[in-house]
Order: sequence, then C-alpha cells, then structure tokens
Amino acid sequence: MTKFYSNLLVTIQFSAIALMAATGPWLASTWYLLLIELLGVALGVYAIIAMRIGNFNIRPIVKENGQLVTHGPYQLIRHPMYTSIILTLTPLLIEYFSWLRLVVMVVLLINLIIKQLFEEGLLKNHFSGYRDYMQRSHRMFPFIF
Repeated sequence: MTKFYSNLLVTIQFSAIALMAATGPWLASTWYLLLIELLGVALGVYAIIAMRIGNFNIRPIVKENGQLVTHGPYQLIRHPMYTSIILTLTPLLIEYFSWLRLVVMVVLLINLIIKQLFEEGLLKNHFSGYRDYMQRSHRMFPFIF
C-alpha cells in the first residue's frame, strides 16, 4: 500500500507540473518574477547535489541504504526540492494567471504537504535522529512553515 500511495502522490505532483508547463510560458518575463523562478531552480539543483544522486529518491519512500542529509539547504529546510517547485511555479501563476492554473497550483500545494507528512512519518521510523532534526529545521520555508 505504501508503494501505491507513494506512486499516486508522485503522479499527482508531476501531472500538476506538466499542466503548469502546458498552459503557459515556462519563463516569467518580468525580472523580479524571473529571479524568483531561477532561485527556485537553483535551490532544486543545490538540494539534489547535497542529497547526492545515489541517495535521491523522487518517491517519498526511504531508501534501504539511504542516509539522512542535514547539510546544505537541508540544514534550514527539510524539503528544499518541494520549496523549489513552489518558487519556480508561483511566478508563472502570477504572471500568466488563469483559474485552471490556480486550481492546479492549489492541488500541487496540497499534494506536496500530504507527501511531506507521509514522508516524514517514514523518516521518523527509519532514522533515530529525525525527530531532533525536525526540531531544528523548518518544513519548507524558514521561519514560516
């Protein structure tokens, strides 16, 4: 059941991202929104580098030989890749607004929150230090959430 639920969450996530990409331009045209978008992409790349490709898993399932990463962007936020998705897509919603895109972003945000909660439950059971890590880090946005 865990594998099915995990795959469902990833499918919803990628479907939402694909819908955002299919319903408008991929780059913001105003400099400040483009800067936010590029910061989102940079955060995602930085998170993948810090996680290391062998430890990286797109599904919210703990790899058997996975390691808890608490350095780089993970020092402040537990889910920087999810943060990068929001930072990358929000400027596109703002600049190229449509009701469809708003609904897609709301679905994506809800999905990412559910995915985080699911993943954190697994991580707490797998890594003895995860609860302590949760106390000294934020979920997605430092000092906010």
